[in-house]
Amino acid sequence: MRYGIALPNYGALAGPENLLRLARRAEECGADSVWVSDHVIIPDQVASVYPYDASPRPAPALLQRLEPFYDALTTLAFIAGATTRVRLGVSVYVVPIRNPVLTAKIVASLDALSRGRVIFGCGVGWLREEFDALHAPFADRGARTDEYLRICQALWTQDVVPLPGPLYAAAAIRARPKPAQQPYPPIWIGGNSDAALRRAVRLGTGWHPIDLSPAAIASKRAVLQQLCAAAGRDAGEITISLRGTLRFVTEEKPSPAYLAGAPQKIRADVAAYARAGVEYMVLNLRDARTVDEMTTQLERVAGEVMHG
Repeated sequence: MRYGIALPNYGALAGPENLLRLARRAEECGADSVWVSDHVIIPDQVASVYPYDASPRPAPALLQRLEPFYDALTTLAFIAGATTRVRLGVSVYVVPIRNPVLTAKIVASLDALSRGRVIFGCGVGWLREEFDALHAPFADRGARTDEYLRICQALWTQDVVPLPGPLYAAAAIRARPKPAQQPYPPIWIGGNSDAALRRAVRLGTGWHPIDLSPAAIASKRAVLQQLCAAAGRDAGEITISLRGTLRFVTEEKPSPAYLAGAPQKIRADVAAYARAGVEYMVLNLRDARTVDEMTTQLERVAGEVMHG
């Protein structure tokens, strides 16, 4: 199992000093990667429901607590200059709200300047109000994501790229630098749905769900293998990663949730995920209220989970 640490590029703990401190400490503690989240704007009024809300009665998302929200790729570039080894991931970049040529340029530049450290987690998005504010179509975001990712792949691998559409058309263009990773950075498709699995088979090198149980991962993995077989693709080429929230809980208050409990239980949960097919875990440390608490949690994860 390899591990990444989600950094607070949004909310009360976001800011340059905290981001640098946590990224450097994650690198020192042996984490494989650090990760940031992605939104461009926070709408003032929201009717959209977060698709991974596990509460019995999901309600429209309350997003004001996410402010300030630092741009994902800009934040990773900032972190890249202050680290040397740790990989740089986004979980997940909302592809269809941005110009695909600009996305390809920024990701290639970041990968080249960081000497090949980018993991490009990406998805279709869910917040309709954000799409509306950016004048990005919402209804066809799945098809638009597919076409935009193909444009990125072409710009990363070809010298001259025609852009015939149908959703994004332009005259043939050239784009350099190319990414340091060949043919391009890992593309991990975010999402828990079968549509995300199909997109991972078509266009990805990884599948990146959030907060699924080991049993759910195993079930989805079987679907992924079937889709790969139908497409003539080796399922072993697709990395299965999981973004999950880790919480240390005392034995006096045992938690039935996965990745919550004493270190021994968390290690057993990690083993269950590994048996289900997960190769990579991106861990949220959301219980921390201060950067000192998050640093302590990070160090504890390193000592008692990653290397325990």
